[in-house]
Amino acid sequence: MQAKKGWIVVLTCMLVVSLVGAGCSKPAQTQKDAGADSKAAASKPTELVVAQAANPTTMDPHDAQDTLSHSIMKSMYEGLLGFDKDMKVVPVLAESLPELGSDAKSATFKLRKGVKFHDGEEFNAEAVKANLDRIKNPDNKLKRASLFQVVEKVEVIDPYTVKFVLNQPFAAITQTFAHPASMMISPKSIKENNKEVQRKPVGTGPYQFVEWKDADHVTIKKFDGYWDKANTAKVDKIVFKPVTEASSRTSMLKTGEVQFVYPLSADQVDSVKNDNNIVVNKAPSILEFYVVFNMTKKPFDNKKVRQALNYAIDKNTLIKVVYKGFGTPAESIIAPNVWGFQKQQMYDYNREKAKSLLSEAGFPNGFETTLWVVNASETVKAAEFIQQQWKEVGVKVNIQQMEKGTLLNQLYVKPEESKMQTYMGSWSPSTGEADWGIRPLLTKAQFPPAGYNTGFYVNEEAEKLIENGLRLTTDKERLEAYANVQKLVVEEAPWGFLYVTDIISGKRSNLNNAFVLPDGSLDLKRVEFK
Repeated sequence: MQAKKGWIVVLTCMLVVSLVGAGCSKPAQTQKDAGADSKAAASKPTELVVAQAANPTTMDPHDAQDTLSHSIMKSMYEGLLGFDKDMKVVPVLAESLPELGSDAKSATFKLRKGVKFHDGEEFNAEAVKANLDRIKNPDNKLKRASLFQVVEKVEVIDPYTVKFVLNQPFAAITQTFAHPASMMISPKSIKENNKEVQRKPVGTGPYQFVEWKDADHVTIKKFDGYWDKANTAKVDKIVFKPVTEASSRTSMLKTGEVQFVYPLSADQVDSVKNDNNIVVNKAPSILEFYVVFNMTKKPFDNKKVRQALNYAIDKNTLIKVVYKGFGTPAESIIAPNVWGFQKQQMYDYNREKAKSLLSEAGFPNGFETTLWVVNASETVKAAEFIQQQWKEVGVKVNIQQMEKGTLLNQLYVKPEESKMQTYMGSWSPSTGEADWGIRPLLTKAQFPPAGYNTGFYVNEEAEKLIENGLRLTTDKERLEAYANVQKLVVEEAPWGFLYVTDIISGKRSNLNNAFVLPDGSLDLKRVEFK
């Protein structure tokens, strides 16, 4: 895809350095100068309002199933490690990257001193242990527990040294501790309000929680006791507003009612590209969309049906019609920018092939099904496109729209309780590598409600390959395992493979340091107004 010129502005981080000559004092400021500075400071906005496409589902980082919720939490919570805006792993509450054992079965972290949680509790090795114990406690039934299944135990070496002992070698342990699900909650909050963490977040980040009014807003404010004095919050308050209608988000950005929008709908870009008060940013993502087939329900237990429905979708035209060209057809089960990606032979649009496979499967006249979809504008448009495409091969689709929280509650149930037939979903592995792009979605241990295999796909060979990718320690061995599992899953077609979207966000031109990471999460910790 060719980049559109002239109006897409790539958001860059501006570093302003104040130079004072050695041995020279700064000239005295006149009353007039001081007054001008004071006026400029007073006129600078102190509140950022962000428009998002849906409601958050929780403020518990260990239990969040969606990137949008983590996006809000990332300004309040921090982990031992994190990702910068380019998805490079960086130390946060740890002083440095971990020291890994020679057998790849341990990871030791040195922790920062002088860090306080928002409730005044000290961050130390005991706090880290309390968090991992919470995640791994099966009684808590936390949805991100599987991310840490390789952690056997946590050892407190001293107040600021903690060691994770693994039950097997795991090459991706560093990336795992950069995932937002590893962010640290106040141990006092865990002890006193464990069940209420989802509504009362207490972390160490530059912002602290104020309130959450369902379907209206989440508000966070500057935390004056933040440990990193060089990177304290530059705005007093951030308000996150769910705005499901894409055109409404754009209108609010135009009027200045909100100052940052993600996602900015592709069909709204032309309406703001010539507005000098708005900057549009486009970037590649690791967010892949697909249609999940429920393998426990007929006719989706038939591989020929699943393959037929893949052939019946013209992915290139879908991207042009719905996303105005801002995306690419899926080339595997994970996006090209994910470590471990291997390009596969996919299902190019072939209506006649689709009809033939349906006939071979015993459905020469097609069948009727229901497609579940979140009530977000672009996703609904994509579902309507698929509805029309499948109609052309005899498959009647009834689209059922749901609010995100309702949809997730319907999806994450046991196989025998699932009413889902097909579901339009997406996934971005927030570790940036193949294990978390594949294992949570395609292994039996990840059947809901414990995990994210909402189509209940089972394949013993795939399980072995995924396990090899988890335990092998050399890149060569792991890449081979992941290449093989990608080839197998594409042939099995448990999903209708769709596309990888570009990340498009919009901001007011006086806003700096607002980023969308490749996984679709927001980084607003350092935002400021010019």
